[in-house]
Amino acid sequence: MKTKIFLLLFILGIMDISCKKDEKQQNDYFPNNIGYQWIYRWTNNNLGTIKVEIVSQGILPNGVNAKIWKYTYKNTSQTYIDTVWVSYINSDVRFYDNPCRTCSNQMPFERLHYILPLNIGKSWSTNAPYGDTTKVLNQESVSVPMGIFTDVFRLSKVRGYATNSWTNDTIYFKEQIGLIKLNQNEFNLGPVIGNGVWELISYNFRQ
Repeated sequence: MKTKIFLLLFILGIMDISCKKDEKQQNDYFPNNIGYQWIYRWTNNNLGTIKVEIVSQGILPNGVNAKIWKYTYKNTSQTYIDTVWVSYINSDVRFYDNPCRTCSNQMPFERLHYILPLNIGKSWSTNAPYGDTTKVLNQESVSVPMGIFTDVFRLSKVRGYATNSWTNDTIYFKEQIGLIKLNQNEFNLGPVIGNGVWELISYNFRQ
C-alpha cells in the first residue's frame, strides 16, 4: 500500500515539474508572470511615462485563466490607470479589455493578439468588423532609452474604419522581453489613451 502511495506521489511530482517546465518555456518567449513590470517613455503632445505591471490573475467569461496587467499612464496633465486581461494558451496570446462583471458570459473586446513564435511574413486576423489584421513585417535593430536591441520583430496592426473607430499601430517585439517600442495610432469616437510613441526605459522580471 505504501509503495502505491509513494508511486502516486512520484507521478504527481513529475507531472507538476513538467507543467512548470512548459509554463517556463512559454514565459521564456513571452514574459507573463505576476510581478513582472516594464516602464516606457511616452511621447505624444508632451512627455510622460507608462508603467506596465502584471499584478494578479483571474478567469475570463469563457473559463480561460488570464493574467491581469495594470497600465499606469502619467504625464504633466493626468494619471490614468487601465487593466488588461492576458490569456496565454500554447502559442496563442490574447489581450482583452477588463471583463464586464454584470454581463452574462460575454467575452470582452480583444485588443491585441499574438500567434507565437513570430516569423517574418506571418499574419493573422480577428472577426472584428472591417478587418483586424496583424502582420510580422521584418526584424531590425531598435534604439530606445534602455539601449539598442537587435533582431526585434516589427509588426503592423491595422483595423479598418468601423463606427468611427480604427487602428494603425506599429509594434516592436523582442522575444523574452516583450514590447520594446510601440507607435500607437488608434481612434474610438476620439483618440485612445496611450496614443503616441512608447519606448522601453527599463524592465524588471523579479517576482
